[in-house]
Parts: sequence; C-alpha cells; structure tokens
Amino acid sequence: MPALKKFVFFASLISLTTVLSIFCKTETKTTAEQIKTDFDEQLTEFQSIIDQKLFKAAQNRDEKAIKQAFLLARAKYKQLEYYIEYFFPSTAVMLNGAPIDEIELGENLIENPTGFQVMEEIIYESPTKENRLELLNEVKKMQLNLQRVSRFNAQYQLTDAQLFDAIRLEIFRITSLGITGFDTPNALQSIPETTSALKGIEGVLEKYEGKAADQTITSAIAYLDKNSDFNTFDRLTFITQYLDPISKKINAIRLKKNIATAASGSALRDEAVSMFEPNAFNVNKFVGNSTLFISDAKIALGKTLFNDPVLSNSGNRNCAGCHHQAKAFTDGLTKAVGISKRETLLRNTPTLSYAGLQRGFFYDLKAGTLEDQALDVVHHKQEMNGSLSRAAERINASKNYQTLFQTAYQDKAGKADPWKIQHALASYIRSLSPFSSRFDRYMQGDQKQLSTEEKKGFNLFMGKAKCGSCHFAPLFNGTPAPLFNKSEAEVLGVPATTDTIKPQLDRDLGRYALYNYPQYKHAFKTSTLRNITKTAPYMHNGVYKTLEEVMDFYNRGGGAGMGIEVDNQTLSADKLNLSKTEIKQIIAFLDTLEDLP
Repeated sequence: MPALKKFVFFASLISLTTVLSIFCKTETKTTAEQIKTDFDEQLTEFQSIIDQKLFKAAQNRDEKAIKQAFLLARAKYKQLEYYIEYFFPSTAVMLNGAPIDEIELGENLIENPTGFQVMEEIIYESPTKENRLELLNEVKKMQLNLQRVSRFNAQYQLTDAQLFDAIRLEIFRITSLGITGFDTPNALQSIPETTSALKGIEGVLEKYEGKAADQTITSAIAYLDKNSDFNTFDRLTFITQYLDPISKKINAIRLKKNIATAASGSALRDEAVSMFEPNAFNVNKFVGNSTLFISDAKIALGKTLFNDPVLSNSGNRNCAGCHHQAKAFTDGLTKAVGISKRETLLRNTPTLSYAGLQRGFFYDLKAGTLEDQALDVVHHKQEMNGSLSRAAERINASKNYQTLFQTAYQDKAGKADPWKIQHALASYIRSLSPFSSRFDRYMQGDQKQLSTEEKKGFNLFMGKAKCGSCHFAPLFNGTPAPLFNKSEAEVLGVPATTDTIKPQLDRDLGRYALYNYPQYKHAFKTSTLRNITKTAPYMHNGVYKTLEEVMDFYNRGGGAGMGIEVDNQTLSADKLNLSKTEIKQIIAFLDTLEDLP
C-alpha cells in the first residue's frame, strides 16, 4: 500500500475510533446520572398532568375532573417527593407545604402558602366562582414552580451518597408524616400516596441492585393495597414490619456498593437506619456550633448548677425548684409560682424532658436556643431574679466549681463566666432525652412491651385522631421529621376554664404578645407528649387536669369546635368523633411514652 494511502487509512481509523470513543462516553452514564435522567422524564409527566389535566379541569370548572386530576398529580408528586424534598427543599414548600403563612421575622416578610395543600382546601369545599378562580391561580403558581425545578435540576451534579440519603429520609418522612394524613387531611389519600412514594424509592434501588431490591417494597405495596382505609390502617405494623425493613435494605445496598453516608441535613445521625433505634439522634445537630458540643463533663457541671441556688441573687431559688425530676421536670401546678411565693407566673411550667430536641423554647418560642432560655430565666424578676455576671463571681469563689469548670471547658484557670454557665445548663437539659420508654423498647424489637389496647391507641393517634399530624413521631412534639429543622406553634383555641357550655377563650395572646402578626394570636408551641402522664395539668394555662379532659377538647374540634370565635385556629374545627373506648386507647398509648429507669 502506498505511503499516502496508508496514512489516509490509519487517519480514518483513528478518526472512527475517536468518534466511537466519544459516543460511548456520551452514552455511558453513572447510576446517579441515570436516576437524574429518569427524574427529568418523570418531572415532564408531572408537568403534563398539571398542564393538560388539572389546569384544563380548573378552567372548565369540571368538579369530577378536578378531583381526579388533583389526586393523580399528588400521586405523581409523591413518587418524586424523595428527590424534590432533598434537592429543592424551598420549592418543595411551595409545591406541598403546610397551608399557613410563613413569617420571616427578621425581614418582616409574610409568604402566603401555595401548593397542593392549599389546593386541597379549595377543592374540597363547596365550589364557587371565586374559589375556582383561586384554584386556577394556584395551578398557575405550581406550573411556574415546576419549571423552576426543571431549570435548576440541569445544574445539579448528584452523588450516590446523596441519593441514598434522600431515599433514607423519605422512609422517615413517610413514617412520621406520610401515613398520618399530615399533607392530605381532606382527601385522606395518605395510604395510596404512600404506595407512590415507595415506587419512587423502588426506582432508585432498581438502578443500583436490579429487581432483587424490590421484594421488601413489593411486600409493603401489597400490604397497602389490602389495607387502604385511612381510619383502620395498622400503622404500627406497617412501620415495624415494612418501613423499617425497607430502610435496612437501603442501608445494606449502600454498604454493599461501598457508598459513603452523606453529610445529611437531618438532626439524625448520618448512618441512622431507623428513627426509633437507640441513639438515632445527634443532639449536637440541634446546637449548630461545634464549639457548643455537649460532653459528659459539661452535663455534670450543668446538673450541679441546675440544682444550686447560687444562680439566684437571693440564694434561695434554683432551676429544680420549678422543674422536679419526679414530675418529668415540671412542678404539678396550674401556673408556676414566682420567687416571692405570692406571685403567679403567666403560664404553666413546661417539661424539660426532650427539650433539647427542638428549635424553639418557651410556649411563645421567644428563645431560639437553650442558652438563650437559661439567660432569660435567670434574669427574670419573678423566676430567678438573678444575674449571670454576679453568679459567676460567687461560683468563682468555690474550689469545687473551679475543678468542674476546668474539666468541662479544658480551662486551666477554671473560671466561670455568663456564657459558660448558660452553655453548661443547656448541656444538662440536652441530656434529658433517654428514649427509654416501653414504646421505644417495642420499636426496637421487644414485642412484649405493648398491649393490644396500647397498639390500637398508637394507630388512632397516628390516624383517625390526627394527633400525629401535629405531635410528630418519634419526638411527639412540634418538630417534624425527617430534618427536625423547625419547631411549630399552633392556635388551638384553648379556653380559660373547663366550662364547655359557655366557653371563653383564654386571654393569653401567646406569640402575638411578642410579634403582633394576626396569625400569631393565641399561638403556642407544640410541646412533647413524652412523659405526659407525669406533667399534669395541661396546656399553656394548665386548664385541664386530666388527659381525658384534653382528649375531650380535641374531640370537639378545639376552641372553634366548641363554639369559641377563633378566626385563625390552625387546628381543624371538625369533630374527631372518637368513642370513649378510642379515647381510652389513645391515653393508654400515651402512658407508654413514660421513660423508664
């Protein structure tokens, strides 16, 4: 072959090889990239449902078509929920956030709610020209928000670790929110929508493990199909026998594929497989500053300070005086007694149990950290009437405290200062979360811990009674899974007395006294129900002496359901229609939340 022809031949061969190489590289995607491509395709389907079905149905005011399209769109969203919630959390709020105003206090900004939950309220009320125009406007907003997701998804580069974290957190979201009806209170579609959410997770696992990964999810979906009634659904069985095994399967595949854990935004440990496992929470994630991490030495110092009257200027008042350990760190009084013993404080003394696992403190959420709470209480004229600066001077005169501060803060001088005192007290309070109740032991595998009545009570709590849609498992306070990044307040319409014939709203304005937004009138933090059998009386004003009275209040639909005018009540005013037996079962379950030695 002549030299020139040889050159042309080999040049052509090299060119062809290069093209094939480029083509192969283009076509060969990582598993994470494949999942991203799948998401784009599913998102297009989701957008089509909104554009072609829901929008047109709303335009035509076809009520049957509106509900059908709405439920279809929600099911599609649930299939993509793991991805949208993880990678687009701000947009997720606009797609499926709670139907309440979001208030940015620092910026004096009010964000009106939008998305599926707002649509649901509109769709399931009597149709009018006005509310159907409002619905059409909500659909248009959703179209724009989905376009935002589509546009920004192209800029993301996903990792395997992030995807496994996303589906892990979705299991926790289903456990705490999905099956409670939290985001579908009117349509009550949480059971079929759980099937959609599991199919989304299934699609991810198939990409990594093939069909072999499907059996646990296939079994769970079959259980959902056979048990689709919202009120009678056995949530305890579903969590322990289906959701937890799926979570373990996810973790097993992650380990098999040598995929690292992601630095999760959740307050759970990054490697936690269940929210109910021992030490599932990383309490330091509620602190947010590595210099504030708790230690055994800080806890010991904080406990000593907690029980010492050295913090009060009079030397006759300590924290334990209002927070008795035997009463789950409450005092058993309707309202706390002031330092002079002749004064009554504004509100009931809240429990300190599990107080470290929340994002706001005091009933009105006026403190953002436990350190701020300690500062407020010590300096409050009616509570401790103290001064942290003067307390530090007294403390520094003690050799015992000098040793404790040296050990806790690795400080040779061993000197106390106001900040260290605050932080030590906060560290002790953060340690008061043992998760040692019969309920915890049951969830960790000891099937003998709960009776049939108590199991029924849990299922009612998480379902028909809708308690779990405000008191979120596993903390049973107002800090929702799976991120635990905010603590909520609710307007319940709590009455001033137990009179149910002519009830009067309690005068305490709650958060409104601090921030005069109408939405905050009579709003109070949702406290934990753990150890609730020890913390009577109940509510911010201590109006109810028994859990039976509390349950009767909720069964009636709160204050508005009792006939009190509460325009901004966030609790549904609809009656729960719980029988006496069902109320008894719920209270039996609440008893299982008492911590054991």
